[in-house]
Amino acid sequence: MKGPKPLYVVLLVLVAAALACNLPANVPATPGATATQEVTTPDQPSDAIDIDVALTMAVQTLAAATQTAAIPTETITPGPPPPTPVVAPTVSVNTDTNCRTGPGISYDLVMVFKVGMSANVVGQYTPDNYWIIQYPGGNGATCWLWGAYATVLGNVVGLPEGVPPALPPTATPAPQAPNPPKGVHTACTSVNKSHKVGDIWIISWEWTVKLSWKDESNNEEGFSVYKDGNLLATVGPNQTSYTDVFNTFLIIDPVTYVYGVQSYNDYGASVIKDIELSTCD
Repeated sequence: MKGPKPLYVVLLVLVAAALACNLPANVPATPGATATQEVTTPDQPSDAIDIDVALTMAVQTLAAATQTAAIPTETITPGPPPPTPVVAPTVSVNTDTNCRTGPGISYDLVMVFKVGMSANVVGQYTPDNYWIIQYPGGNGATCWLWGAYATVLGNVVGLPEGVPPALPPTATPAPQAPNPPKGVHTACTSVNKSHKVGDIWIISWEWTVKLSWKDESNNEEGFSVYKDGNLLATVGPNQTSYTDVFNTFLIIDPVTYVYGVQSYNDYGASVIKDIELSTCD
């Protein structure tokens, strides 16, 4: 019977091509057969082919040939570029300058930042013109450098504004005795007080000795005045003089008086500053 031969031919070509691609190259041909031999059956014409079988073989062959699919290439999205390194500004000074724990002389001294040194600037305190620096040898520790003698190189825009630390507590000095006075000085004037009692003349003079000194303390409660080692008088705080008036009688041998001044308070007394007086005008 006659069928659609063109369709059969196309399918046969596809099947043959697929089988040819899948056959091992070194498989030997069947003995006794040639490339042109054809197998037929007595009751079927040589050009008759089962369409379903041919289609199934073609589909299977094509599927096997295209079984290995192309592996898609992974798309790598580039990340952001690395940040540009930030170069910290640096500072130097034209005069040796103290670097402290805060902005002002009330803060403890950390180091003296000397001419020729250089350090990184990590902050600023604009109200009082201070730079916060990583001082040399501090392993990253910081101190506050006054900017009056400083030169900063680099970009300071964006430097953080520093917050001054709490001031260190003020130490209360231990109570102590006052300092001794200085510059003790005497000035003496005399008046002849000689007079006659009956037939006897009493030869005498009245001496006025003004004793003065310089107050060298701010915690005294007063001053003690001594004459020849004996307490003569006491005066109040901040006093700087005392006047001694006394009579002397006939003086045959020279007489020397020793005056002294001492400051005192509840915690003790200073040493006594002495001065000698032997003549009076």
